[in-house]
Amino acid sequence: MAPGTDERLLFDDPRLEGGEWLFRRDGQVFGPVDSRGVAAMLYRGDLDPRTPVSAGDGAWRPVGEVPIFLVHAKRAVAAIQVEREVTGARALRDRRRRRRTAALVVALVLLVLGAAGGGFLLARRRNAPSPLLEDFGAGIGIASAARVGVSSRAAPAEDEVEVQLDAPERNAPAPRRERPARAPAPGGRAAGAVAGGDLVLTQFDERKIQAVVAREQRSLVPCFREEASRSPEFQGDVPIEFAIGNDGRVAALWIDEPRLRAGPLRDCLQRALAGWRFDPFPGQRPTVSLAFRIGR
Repeated sequence: MAPGTDERLLFDDPRLEGGEWLFRRDGQVFGPVDSRGVAAMLYRGDLDPRTPVSAGDGAWRPVGEVPIFLVHAKRAVAAIQVEREVTGARALRDRRRRRRTAALVVALVLLVLGAAGGGFLLARRRNAPSPLLEDFGAGIGIASAARVGVSSRAAPAEDEVEVQLDAPERNAPAPRRERPARAPAPGGRAAGAVAGGDLVLTQFDERKIQAVVAREQRSLVPCFREEASRSPEFQGDVPIEFAIGNDGRVAALWIDEPRLRAGPLRDCLQRALAGWRFDPFPGQRPTVSLAFRIGR
């Protein structure tokens, strides 16, 4: 949040209670984010008043024109402008870094004060997970937004993990095996360059895939939280990529961090992804790439 902004505005404004919003940036859709989170992103400069938002009803408009965000958008723009003019970009980065450090110190102090007894406290602190891992978004977060494309990975590859799927339901239609059609399916992507592939004809709906990822990605967070508890010294980004089969289920998983390609994290992600469901489609299979960040 920009310096000089009264943070109580986010908590005292009753109009920010509830609600979920999607926002669009660089041609991609992100969210859902609650109303208070959207206002906080305005103050941080992650969104500007022109950023399109939607309440999930298919209608998009600039966030600065939505009545509940109007005052916050104007205050955020004014605060950020003043800060940039007075302190400059370098001072802004330094101030944000100090604020993050202060927040970590406060969290650690509260953890220490909540424990009882000196020796018992030391033992608990050695075995307890970092407080940063207790909340998605405060130590476990998304390092890069999900990207949907067609991967150039050869299958099977040495770092590919085939996800074992349940047997098809009795009345479920069998997945169709057919060649890509000459025209994309209604609502699908047209022929053109796609992330991670060549000029191909694809018939999956990228927007629907992004919506499923946005809804289900929290199911992967416990896997990364458990990995961080097992290896508290590890900090960094963990890129993953998975392929979606024509039946709408996750068919393959790759972990691009060499030390994590095998082990409990892989097994946990494998189980979580097996429960995701996408719309069935014909043609070439898409892949989804995203990265989680641990500990920073």
